[in-house]
Amino acid sequence: MAAVVGFVLGESFTNPEIAELTVSESENLVYIRKAGAVGFDGLQSLEDLRNNWNKLIDVAGLTPDERREAVRLFNSKVEKVPGMEV
Repeated sequence: MAAVVGFVLGESFTNPEIAELTVSESENLVYIRKAGAVGFDGLQSLEDLRNNWNKLIDVAGLTPDERREAVRLFNSKVEKVPGMEV
Protein backbone atom coordinates (compact mmCIF):
# COMPACT_ATOMS: atom_id res chain seq x y z
CA MET A 1 0.00 0.00 0.00
CA ALA A 2 2.96 2.33 0.50
CA ALA A 3 3.61 2.23 -3.24
CA VAL A 4 -0.07 2.94 -3.99
CA VAL A 5 -0.17 5.85 -1.52
CA GLY A 6 3.01 7.25 -3.04
CA PHE A 7 1.56 6.96 -6.54
CA VAL A 8 -1.70 8.67 -5.57
CA LEU A 9 0.13 11.49 -3.75
CA GLY A 10 2.80 11.89 -6.42
CA GLU A 11 5.51 10.90 -3.93
CA SER A 12 8.07 8.11 -3.86
CA PHE A 13 7.83 5.83 -0.83
CA THR A 14 9.15 2.64 -2.47
CA ASN A 15 11.86 1.60 -4.89
CA PRO A 16 10.82 0.93 -7.56
CA GLU A 17 7.80 3.14 -7.36
CA ILE A 18 4.59 2.66 -9.29
CA ALA A 19 4.66 4.57 -12.56
CA GLU A 20 1.13 3.75 -13.71
CA LEU A 21 -2.09 2.15 -12.49
CA THR A 22 -4.61 1.47 -15.24
CA VAL A 23 -8.06 -0.06 -14.92
CA SER A 24 -9.72 -2.28 -17.52
CA GLU A 25 -12.85 -0.74 -19.02
CA SER A 26 -15.00 -3.24 -17.18
CA GLU A 27 -13.18 -2.27 -13.95
CA ASN A 28 -12.33 -5.80 -12.97
CA LEU A 29 -8.55 -5.55 -13.04
CA VAL A 30 -5.89 -2.99 -12.28
CA TYR A 31 -2.72 -3.19 -14.36
CA ILE A 32 0.39 -2.00 -12.52
CA ARG A 33 3.57 -0.73 -14.17
CA LYS A 34 6.61 -0.03 -12.01
CA ALA A 35 8.99 2.82 -12.81
CA GLY A 36 11.54 1.72 -15.41
CA ALA A 37 9.51 -1.29 -16.51
CA VAL A 38 8.37 -1.90 -20.05
CA GLY A 39 4.72 -2.88 -20.05
CA PHE A 40 2.59 -3.84 -17.11
CA ASP A 41 4.14 -6.22 -14.61
CA GLY A 42 1.36 -6.69 -12.10
CA LEU A 43 -2.37 -7.29 -11.89
CA GLN A 44 -4.77 -6.74 -9.03
CA SER A 45 -8.50 -6.79 -8.50
CA LEU A 46 -9.89 -3.25 -8.54
CA GLU A 47 -12.35 -4.23 -5.82
CA ASP A 48 -9.49 -5.36 -3.56
CA LEU A 49 -7.48 -2.21 -4.26
CA ARG A 50 -10.48 0.05 -3.50
CA ASN A 51 -11.29 -1.91 -0.32
CA ASN A 52 -7.68 -1.63 0.85
CA TRP A 53 -7.60 2.11 0.05
CA ASN A 54 -10.85 2.69 1.96
CA LYS A 55 -9.62 0.68 4.97
CA LEU A 56 -6.42 2.69 4.98
CA ILE A 57 -8.22 6.03 4.96
CA ASP A 58 -10.65 4.70 7.61
CA VAL A 59 -7.81 4.14 10.10
CA ALA A 60 -6.04 7.38 9.15
CA GLY A 61 -8.56 9.44 11.11
CA LEU A 62 -9.36 11.80 8.25
CA THR A 63 -12.05 14.45 8.43
CA PRO A 64 -14.98 14.06 6.01
CA ASP A 65 -13.40 16.68 3.71
CA GLU A 66 -9.99 14.96 3.83
CA ARG A 67 -11.63 11.61 3.11
CA ARG A 68 -13.43 13.05 0.06
CA GLU A 69 -10.12 14.46 -1.17
CA ALA A 70 -8.38 11.08 -0.65
CA VAL A 71 -11.09 9.33 -2.68
CA ARG A 72 -10.94 12.02 -5.39
CA LEU A 73 -7.15 11.69 -5.65
CA PHE A 74 -7.39 7.90 -5.87
CA ASN A 75 -10.03 8.09 -8.60
CA SER A 76 -8.06 10.69 -10.55
CA LYS A 77 -4.87 8.60 -10.50
CA VAL A 78 -6.40 5.26 -11.48
CA GLU A 79 -7.34 5.82 -15.11
CA LYS A 80 -9.49 3.66 -17.38
CA VAL A 81 -8.19 2.46 -20.71
CA PRO A 82 -10.97 2.02 -23.31
CA GLY A 83 -11.08 -1.33 -25.02
CA MET A 84 -9.24 -3.30 -22.33
CA GLU A 85 -12.17 -5.49 -21.39
CA VAL A 86 -11.50 -8.72 -19.56
